[in-house]
Amino acid sequence: MVTRPDSIPGSIFVRCVSVTSASRGPLNNKSNSNVSRSAKTARDVGARKTRRVAAELEEFLNVPVKPRRLESPLDCLIATLLSQNTNDRNSHRAWVTLRKRYPTWERVASAPTNSLAKAIEVGGLKNQKARRIKQILRGIKKQVGKYDLDKLKRKSDGEVLEYLTSMEGVGVKTAACVLVFSLGRDVFPVDTHIHRLCNRLGLVRTKNAEETFDAMQPLVPEGKAYSFHINLIRFGRSVCKAQNPLCGKCPLFDLCSFPVKEHFAQKTARTPTPERAGTDFMILHNLSVS
Repeated sequence: MVTRPDSIPGSIFVRCVSVTSASRGPLNNKSNSNVSRSAKTARDVGARKTRRVAAELEEFLNVPVKPRRLESPLDCLIATLLSQNTNDRNSHRAWVTLRKRYPTWERVASAPTNSLAKAIEVGGLKNQKARRIKQILRGIKKQVGKYDLDKLKRKSDGEVLEYLTSMEGVGVKTAACVLVFSLGRDVFPVDTHIHRLCNRLGLVRTKNAEETFDAMQPLVPEGKAYSFHINLIRFGRSVCKAQNPLCGKCPLFDLCSFPVKEHFAQKTARTPTPERAGTDFMILHNLSVS
C-alpha cells in the first residue's frame, strides 16, 4: 500500500490503496460503491453550506482587499513562523525589529542565537523561534546555495507543502500561508481558530487543524480561499468568540450547527452589535519596515 506522508494533507496528495482479493467480491464492491456515494453526497452538502457561509460573511464583512503580496517566499515563511503562538500585533513588532536589526538573511543566519532571540522576544517563544529560524536558514543555504526560496514559485501546491513541512517547526498552516500570502495560490489555511469555527458551524467534523485543512480544501468555493480565510478570522474575533459567542447577533445563526446557540442567543440578545474586526495587524498585511 502506498500512502502519503503523515504531514501532507490527503486532499493534495492522493492516497493509493492496493485492492486485496477479499475486496473484489460483488458484495464488497456494492458496499464500497455505497460508501463512495455517501462520501460524495456529504462533500456536496458541505460544499453548498460552505458557499452559503462564505457569501453571508462577505455580505456581513465585505470582501477583504488583498494586500500587496510578500514577493519573497522566505520572508513570508519567517514572518509566519514569528506569528505562531502570539497575536498579530506582537508578531508584526517582532518582524519589524528583526528586519531592522538584521536587514539580510545572511546577517540573521550569522547572528548569535541569544541576540536573535532578544530581537524577536516580543513575539513569544523567543529561544525556540530563534533556533528554528537559524536551522531553517542553514538548511536552505545548504540545499539552494543561497538564502532564497524563489524556486517555490515554480512548484505545485503539493510540492510546496511537502518541501516546507519537512522543515522543523513548519506545519501545514505555516506552509499554506506561504502559498496564499506569497505565492498567491488558492489554498485555504487553517489554524486552531479556523478549525474551531469550521466545526462549530458544522462545515466539517474533524479532530484537529490539519484534518480540517484536509477536509476544507474541496469545500471552499474556487477563488475564495483568501477571502473566506480572512473573513472567518474577523468573524471569530468579533462575533463567534471561543468562550462567549454572540449568537444573538450572528448573521450565520440559521446556518450554524452549534448545539447551544439558542442558549447564547438568549444570553447575548441585548449585547451591542459587535464592531467588525479590522485587519490592521492581521498576519502578513503589514510587514514593511518603516
